[in-house]
Amino acid sequence: MHEARADLRHAKKSLEMGDYNWACFAAQQAAEEALKAYLLHVMGEYARGHDLVALYKRAVREGGLVLNEAALSRLSVYYTIARYPNAGIERPSEEITEEQAIEAVSTSEVVINEVSKAVRDP
Repeated sequence: MHEARADLRHAKKSLEMGDYNWACFAAQQAAEEALKAYLLHVMGEYARGHDLVALYKRAVREGGLVLNEAALSRLSVYYTIARYPNAGIERPSEEITEEQAIEAVSTSEVVINEVSKAVRDP
């Protein structure tokens, strides 16, 4: 959870600086780390993969975590498209918008808050 919070701070700073693609990537990473922390806490094993929806579906099977799956799906794509020009958009640093970054950071923050509550991590 510590790393998830650190990446969320990075996402917020990137958003403030106008680096929207990096805000989205850091937000995706923060949510991924939080979901993996949840799975480690609940199942005692390290989850693999970067697909937030797949991680969430696994978490739902194991416990009572409730998140917006559509928002997770939108956030999940930033693992690749926010960084690689050949992964969906030609220029991530120019084409990802402030609105997208705001949504990504907000979704990530919700994931971290919900996981923190579920695992009783202050």
